[in-house]
Amino acid sequence: MNEGSKPAPEAAAARPGSRLVRLGRQPRVLLLALAAWSSLAALTQVFVNSGVFLDTHDAELDGALGGFAFSLGSVPMAVLYLYCFRDPVRFAHVFWLAFVHQGVAVAALLYHLVIGTFSLESAIVPLAGSAVLGAFSFVQIFEPRPGRGTAQPGQ
Repeated sequence: MNEGSKPAPEAAAARPGSRLVRLGRQPRVLLLALAAWSSLAALTQVFVNSGVFLDTHDAELDGALGGFAFSLGSVPMAVLYLYCFRDPVRFAHVFWLAFVHQGVAVAALLYHLVIGTFSLESAIVPLAGSAVLGAFSFVQIFEPRPGRGTAQPGQ
Protein backbone atom coordinates (compact mmCIF):
# COMPACT_ATOMS: atom_id res chain seq x y z
CA MET A 1 0.00 0.00 0.00
CA ASN A 2 1.27 3.45 -0.84
CA GLU A 3 2.24 5.33 2.31
CA GLY A 4 1.54 8.69 0.67
CA SER A 5 -2.12 7.89 -0.03
CA LYS A 6 -3.23 8.09 3.61
CA PRO A 7 -3.07 11.39 5.51
CA ALA A 8 -1.08 11.22 8.70
CA PRO A 9 -3.12 11.34 11.93
CA GLU A 10 -1.28 14.53 12.88
CA ALA A 11 -2.38 16.19 9.63
CA ALA A 12 -6.01 15.20 10.23
CA ALA A 13 -5.87 16.60 13.76
CA ALA A 14 -4.32 19.83 12.48
CA ARG A 15 -7.16 20.62 10.08
CA PRO A 16 -9.38 23.29 11.65
CA GLY A 17 -12.63 21.72 10.40
CA SER A 18 -11.89 18.35 11.94
CA ARG A 19 -11.81 19.81 15.46
CA LEU A 20 -15.24 21.36 14.93
CA VAL A 21 -16.58 18.09 13.53
CA ARG A 22 -15.24 16.13 16.51
CA LEU A 23 -16.82 18.66 18.85
CA GLY A 24 -20.17 18.49 17.05
CA ARG A 25 -20.18 14.70 17.20
CA GLN A 26 -20.15 14.69 21.00
CA PRO A 27 -23.74 14.03 22.14
CA ARG A 28 -23.77 16.44 25.07
CA VAL A 29 -22.21 19.25 23.07
CA LEU A 30 -24.77 18.68 20.31
CA LEU A 31 -27.65 18.68 22.80
CA LEU A 32 -26.44 21.97 24.28
CA ALA A 33 -26.12 23.46 20.79
CA LEU A 34 -29.64 22.29 19.93
CA ALA A 35 -30.99 23.81 23.16
CA ALA A 36 -29.20 27.09 22.47
CA TRP A 37 -30.46 27.16 18.87
CA SER A 38 -34.05 26.53 20.00
CA SER A 39 -33.70 29.23 22.67
CA LEU A 40 -32.44 31.64 20.02
CA ALA A 41 -35.52 30.83 17.93
CA ALA A 42 -37.71 31.68 20.93
CA LEU A 43 -35.87 34.98 21.49
CA THR A 44 -36.49 35.84 17.84
CA GLN A 45 -40.22 35.53 18.49
CA VAL A 46 -40.05 37.61 21.66
CA PHE A 47 -37.96 40.52 20.37
CA VAL A 48 -40.00 41.60 17.36
CA ASN A 49 -39.00 44.84 15.62
CA SER A 50 -35.34 44.31 16.41
CA GLY A 51 -32.70 44.56 13.73
CA VAL A 52 -30.90 41.55 15.18
CA PHE A 53 -33.82 39.17 15.66
CA LEU A 54 -36.91 40.02 13.61
CA ASP A 55 -37.87 43.32 12.05
CA THR A 56 -41.47 43.51 10.85
CA HIS A 57 -40.94 47.13 9.76
CA ASP A 58 -43.84 48.07 12.05
CA ALA A 59 -46.24 45.99 10.00
CA GLU A 60 -49.01 44.17 11.81
CA LEU A 61 -49.39 40.45 11.38
CA ASP A 62 -53.02 39.56 10.76
CA GLY A 63 -55.05 36.41 10.37
CA ALA A 64 -57.27 34.32 12.60
CA LEU A 65 -54.34 32.01 13.44
CA GLY A 66 -51.56 34.60 13.11
CA GLY A 67 -50.73 34.30 16.80
CA PHE A 68 -49.25 30.86 16.15
CA ALA A 69 -46.35 32.56 14.40
CA PHE A 70 -45.15 33.78 17.79
CA SER A 71 -46.27 30.92 20.03
CA LEU A 72 -42.74 30.10 21.23
CA GLY A 73 -43.00 26.50 20.02
CA SER A 74 -39.23 26.12 20.21
CA VAL A 75 -39.18 26.45 24.01
CA PRO A 76 -40.36 22.86 24.66
CA MET A 77 -37.68 21.62 22.28
CA ALA A 78 -34.99 23.51 24.21
CA VAL A 79 -36.28 22.05 27.48
CA LEU A 80 -36.31 18.54 26.00
CA TYR A 81 -32.73 18.88 24.72
CA LEU A 82 -31.57 20.06 28.15
CA TYR A 83 -33.44 17.20 29.84
CA CYS A 84 -31.77 14.65 27.55
CA PHE A 85 -28.38 16.29 28.17
CA ARG A 86 -28.31 14.48 31.54
CA ASP A 87 -27.87 11.08 29.89
CA PRO A 88 -27.39 11.18 26.10
CA VAL A 89 -26.91 7.41 25.89
CA ARG A 90 -30.21 6.69 27.62
CA PHE A 91 -32.05 9.34 25.60
CA ALA A 92 -30.29 8.71 22.27
CA HIS A 93 -33.61 8.61 20.43
CA VAL A 94 -33.90 12.38 20.92
CA PHE A 95 -31.54 12.73 17.95
CA TRP A 96 -34.28 11.39 15.64
CA LEU A 97 -36.53 14.18 16.90
CA ALA A 98 -33.72 16.71 16.54
CA PHE A 99 -33.12 15.57 12.95
CA VAL A 100 -36.81 16.00 12.13
CA HIS A 101 -36.95 19.33 13.99
CA GLN A 102 -34.01 20.79 12.08
CA GLY A 103 -35.16 19.26 8.79
CA VAL A 104 -38.56 20.90 9.13
CA ALA A 105 -36.86 24.21 9.96
CA VAL A 106 -34.75 23.97 6.79
CA ALA A 107 -37.80 23.04 4.68
CA ALA A 108 -39.84 25.92 6.12
CA LEU A 109 -37.05 28.41 5.50
CA LEU A 110 -36.62 27.22 1.92
CA TYR A 111 -40.37 27.47 1.37
CA HIS A 112 -40.48 31.03 2.69
CA LEU A 113 -37.47 31.98 0.59
CA VAL A 114 -39.20 30.69 -2.53
CA ILE A 115 -42.45 32.54 -1.88
CA GLY A 116 -40.63 35.73 -0.86
CA THR A 117 -41.53 36.00 2.82
CA PHE A 118 -37.86 36.43 3.78
CA SER A 119 -34.85 37.77 1.99
CA LEU A 120 -31.78 35.57 1.65
CA GLU A 121 -29.99 37.79 4.18
CA SER A 122 -32.66 37.00 6.79
CA ALA A 123 -32.68 33.27 6.15
CA ILE A 124 -29.04 32.33 5.55
CA VAL A 125 -27.93 32.08 9.20
CA PRO A 126 -30.98 30.10 10.40
CA LEU A 127 -30.78 27.93 7.28
CA ALA A 128 -27.08 27.15 7.73
CA GLY A 129 -27.39 26.61 11.49
CA SER A 130 -30.36 24.26 11.17
CA ALA A 131 -28.70 22.34 8.34
CA VAL A 132 -25.50 21.81 10.34
CA LEU A 133 -27.36 20.80 13.51
CA GLY A 134 -29.59 18.49 11.46
CA ALA A 135 -26.54 16.85 9.88
CA PHE A 136 -24.89 16.30 13.26
CA SER A 137 -28.16 14.92 14.63
CA PHE A 138 -28.36 12.52 11.68
CA VAL A 139 -24.83 11.30 12.40
CA GLN A 140 -25.74 10.77 16.08
CA ILE A 141 -28.61 8.48 15.08
CA PHE A 142 -26.12 5.95 13.74
CA GLU A 143 -23.31 6.40 16.27
CA PRO A 144 -22.37 3.14 17.97
CA ARG A 145 -23.46 3.09 21.57
CA PRO A 146 -22.77 0.66 24.39
CA GLY A 147 -25.27 -2.19 24.39
CA ARG A 148 -26.70 -1.41 20.97
CA GLY A 149 -27.00 -4.49 18.78
CA THR A 150 -25.84 -6.94 21.40
CA ALA A 151 -27.99 -9.22 23.50
CA GLN A 152 -27.92 -8.31 27.14
CA PRO A 153 -27.65 -11.11 29.73
CA GLY A 154 -31.09 -12.15 30.92
CA GLN A 155 -32.91 -10.96 27.81
